[in-house]
Amino acid sequence: MMMKPYLLLPLTAVLVSGCGMNDSAKDQAVAQMSNCEKVLALIDAHPSKFVNLRTNLKSTRKISVWDARYQLVGKNCQVWGWGTGKSNYTCNLSSPNQEIAMEHFATAKELTQSCLGNSWQLSERPRKIGNGLKATFTRPDTDTTVAIQAVETNGAIKQEWTTYFFVGDANEDL
Repeated sequence: MMMKPYLLLPLTAVLVSGCGMNDSAKDQAVAQMSNCEKVLALIDAHPSKFVNLRTNLKSTRKISVWDARYQLVGKNCQVWGWGTGKSNYTCNLSSPNQEIAMEHFATAKELTQSCLGNSWQLSERPRKIGNGLKATFTRPDTDTTVAIQAVETNGAIKQEWTTYFFVGDANEDL
């Protein structure tokens, strides 16, 4: 189901500008958005580097990380600033094993594909670093990509898998 642009505009305004709305009204507006409206609003927020979604900066030499004001897609969401002016909104979900992570990956990929419509192209391949799978949605008329990754993550005590959801600049190194 592709959202009509004129219906998405007021919802995108909540995320991109938030003008004239107090935090409670913004929270309520975000809570009422469908998953597809949230994905599309994130795509619209990418050109501004998600500036109105960022809070609590934690910066290092190579990357700036902000907490996300809204957990739009899942939990554990952040905004990353990296490279020369690149940015991503990213969320992750840990799973106890590969099977569950792949279920999350497939669900996220199907939902994203249903939201984006036919103008976005899907490519899927193994990750370049570590064990895992990466699905990337691109469109010729935009620098914004949407990517879902299922990644083996070795913890200190046990091996887990993590599913990531990215909206923003492409990172071909992963």
